[in-house]
Amino acid sequence: MVLSEYMPNGNLGAALHGKQAAKMHVDWLSRYNIALGVAHGLAYLHHDFHPPVIHRDVKSSNILLDSDFEARIADFGLARMMLHKNETVSMVAGSYGYIAPEYGYTLKVDEKSDIYSYGVVLLELLTGKMPLDSSFSESIDIVRWVRRKVNNKASEETLDHDVAGQCKH
Repeated sequence: MVLSEYMPNGNLGAALHGKQAAKMHVDWLSRYNIALGVAHGLAYLHHDFHPPVIHRDVKSSNILLDSDFEARIADFGLARMMLHKNETVSMVAGSYGYIAPEYGYTLKVDEKSDIYSYGVVLLELLTGKMPLDSSFSESIDIVRWVRRKVNNKASEETLDHDVAGQCKH
């Protein structure tokens, strides 16, 4: 049996994308603190744990939120201890939309694949959109959607409209 701390605010995915009953208003400061908490968790797994642990399924629904919206990384079902640099696995593990492209091609497991997934979570925090959102045209993912907006000098259009007005220029 595994016991863990009670997380009354559920997971980040539900807080950002849930149905109206589950969706919460998560302000910029809370989003910043969530991002920082996940970064600290990944740093611990990758640098303070010996051998390093690669989570392999970093996504918003695997980030739990306590009563103060402090983040905890959860669901280590796909995690691997990295005994050797650039280990190769037999198949890709993770969630579509969060998987680093090079991981899908090479099947090499390292910290970089978690960092790519974390970057997708950061884009979710900034945009309020899911990695494979139906509002994206041409079946593109959040990374390509944001890249297009930035390249077209329209990066402000990517910010989550629910909290965009809280920004001070």
